[in-house]
Amino acid sequence: MSTRTPPDPAGTDPVDPDLSVIISTYARPVQVREAIAAVVGQDHPGAIETLVVWDKNEPEWELASDDPHRPVRILFNDHGNGLPGSRNCGAEAATAPVLGFCDDDDLWLPAKARRQLALLKDTGADCSTTGLEVLIDGNVIPRRGTDGILRYADLLRSRRMEAYMGTAVVRAEAFWNEIGPLDEHIPGGYAEDYDWMLRATRHQPVVVDPEPLLRMRWIVQSHFRDQWPDWEAALGQVLERNPEFSSEPRGRARIEGQIAIAIAAQGRRKDALRQVRTTLGWSWKEPRAVLALAVAAGVPAEKLSAALNKRGRGL
Repeated sequence: MSTRTPPDPAGTDPVDPDLSVIISTYARPVQVREAIAAVVGQDHPGAIETLVVWDKNEPEWELASDDPHRPVRILFNDHGNGLPGSRNCGAEAATAPVLGFCDDDDLWLPAKARRQLALLKDTGADCSTTGLEVLIDGNVIPRRGTDGILRYADLLRSRRMEAYMGTAVVRAEAFWNEIGPLDEHIPGGYAEDYDWMLRATRHQPVVVDPEPLLRMRWIVQSHFRDQWPDWEAALGQVLERNPEFSSEPRGRARIEGQIAIAIAAQGRRKDALRQVRTTLGWSWKEPRAVLALAVAAGVPAEKLSAALNKRGRGL
C-alpha cells in the first residue's frame, strides 16, 4: 500500500516547518478531523506540518493539505505494532527539527506549540511536556503538571499524568539518538509512553509547562481478556529495563500491583495471590493489591477499569 501523498500543486512554495506533529489514528473519522483542526489552529506564528498516520485501515487521503504554513500529510503505518509503530512511522517522515505527538482522541489547545517551542528554546532542553485536561462524559478535569522539571526519579516514584506522549515535544535528533524511538516490540504496544518517558528523563530532565495545554478525550473502554497477557509482559519488561525501581518501593509496588491485576484478570488465581504478596512486600499501602484480590475473587477487571476511567484514573 502506498504511503505517498499527491505532489503539491504548482505555485505553492513550501516553508520549512518549526514542528512536525504526528497524529496516530485508527477507526475514528470524526475525532481525527478534530485533532487535525486543533493542530492546524495553533497560534504559533511559524509553520507546523501535521502527519496523520493510519493504523490497520485505509487512510483518508483526501484529508491531505498543501497549505505551506500548515501542511497535512497522510501516511499508512508500515511499521506495525499499533501505536508505537505509527508514531515512529510519522517521525521517520517528519521534516521539522522538533517532533510532537497526538492521538486521534486528543486535542492540542491553541497555545501548546508556541509555549513548548519557546520552552525548549529558552532552556536548551531536548524534551518538554505539559499539564492536561481530561474530558470524560462532558466533564473537564484539569491536571496541572509539575512546575519546573520532571526527573527520572519522579517517574520511578509515580506515573505522572504529564509523562504522556500526547503532551510531549522532543528534538528529532534526541528522539532518534540519545533517547531512541518508541519500542515497536513492547508486548501489545502497552506501556510504550511510560517506557519512552523513562528513557527521556534518564537522558536528561524533561522541562514541564504546568498549564493544561492538551485535552485528553478519555474514551472509557474495557480491556478484553486476550489483552491482559500483553499488559503483564509489557509491565514486566518496564521493571526489567529499569532496575532502579528497586530503590523506590512505592513505585515498584505500583507496577507489581498492576501485574497482579493482569494475572488475576487471566483467571490465574494462585499466581495472582503470589503476585499480591510480592506487591505488599514492596509496600503494604499499595491499593492495587486490594484490586487484584477483588479480581481474583471474581470481580470483573473490566468493570473496575471502566469505573476508574470514568473518574479520570486507570488501573
